Amino acid sequence: MRRPWNHLSVLLLLEAVVFAVFRHVLDTPLWNPVDFEILRDAHVMQGNLAGYFSHLGTYFSQPLLQVVFLLESGAFGHDPAGYLAVNLAVHGLNAFVVYLLVNMLFPHERMALTSSLLFALAVGHYGKGLLSLAGLESLLIALFYLVVLYCMIRNDFRHGGRLRTPWFLVGLAVFVLAGLTRPASFSLLGCLLVYKLLFYRERGGRSVLSPSLLILLAVGVSFYVAKVLWGYEQPPVHVDGRPGAPEFTWDAFKTIFRYLNLLVFPLQVSDLVTSSHPVVRFIYDWRVLVRTLVSLGLVSFSFFGFLFGSKALRFFIAWTYITVIPAALIAGSGEWLNVRALYLAAVGFCVILAAGTLGCVRLLGAHRRRRWLPFAIPLIFVAVALTVNIRLATRNTARAAAPEIQRLHRILEAEIAAGRRAAPASSADTATPPFRNDRSGR
Repeated sequence: MRRPWNHLSVLLLLEAVVFAVFRHVLDTPLWNPVDFEILRDAHVMQGNLAGYFSHLGTYFSQPLLQVVFLLESGAFGHDPAGYLAVNLAVHGLNAFVVYLLVNMLFPHERMALTSSLLFALAVGHYGKGLLSLAGLESLLIALFYLVVLYCMIRNDFRHGGRLRTPWFLVGLAVFVLAGLTRPASFSLLGCLLVYKLLFYRERGGRSVLSPSLLILLAVGVSFYVAKVLWGYEQPPVHVDGRPGAPEFTWDAFKTIFRYLNLLVFPLQVSDLVTSSHPVVRFIYDWRVLVRTLVSLGLVSFSFFGFLFGSKALRFFIAWTYITVIPAALIAGSGEWLNVRALYLAAVGFCVILAAGTLGCVRLLGAHRRRRWLPFAIPLIFVAVALTVNIRLATRNTARAAAPEIQRLHRILEAEIAAGRRAAPASSADTATPPFRNDRSGR
């Protein structure tokens, strides 16, 4: 356990890196129609928090996230730069928790720092969640997810998994906050279960289905049942021609590898690809072959990683698959994939990339200069991630000038100027959470 000042220095470093590299994000104007809904909702509910919570359904939708938007609205008004700065700060904090988690499981400080820097530089997730107000959803749920895992694993390591410890109580409290943000309980529990299985001996042979895990499971099931009964109901993906169970399972299985392919290189057809460099367009023209080779590489690495890798590496390989499964169950066959769904999966990808890089560096330790060559691979991933992020920000800035977005600007400004205040009870009863419509990422 390092001194708190040493950990603080890593946190400050990661935050500085995030703000230095993604400074251009702060200049992005409002471009996403969902962001206007968020600002309008915060404007309507400003000062009426009690009335907002009088609607039972909000308890099992995303009330915590909406409260955060209310607080941001009070602090920043309708200037998007403040909201986007919060996104960057939360992203830096997420990278710091990744550092703590990797350093605890391996433990290897250089690997922890490399993994957290890769994650901070948007490797795998391309920083799409940083570019809009609604992106705070994926950033916040990832923070809760990471903190719960860290607290529960640390409690298992240091306190034998006992229930009356600060680590367990903090982890349970954050798990409840996660349930009030967006249901991600079961993938989180899946990662905890894999940890308990892989580190069975290190845990002293204690039961895998420990009381702490059963308590989290009971809380997760309670949130799920309450959401089904009273919460916001997500529209079905397949409205017409809904596939049967075998077709749905096969589509979900293929979509897992479609998402994993995106971790390696963003190959979805879009204006960013069709107007990109000729090399990128050439790769996309051969996308079937590229995706096949990438998928085979992922399967091969996963297989041999589980056979010969350390337990910590196996954990993060499993992490990558588990965190992709919920998104794969939502997306239909052939639909556009939401890159924001890769935010948590990118943690496992960055750890695997850092482990492979530093492993090659150790193998070349006798060579003075050539031992640094393996760092070329993660640097290429960093260059791709930052290029995609800058192009996304440029595209979004252009979108902000579209007539439809300008019309939303005028509507919002007119409502603010008129000083309208919707009735808290009626708005809570009739309005769905404004960011719920952004599930597809389109």
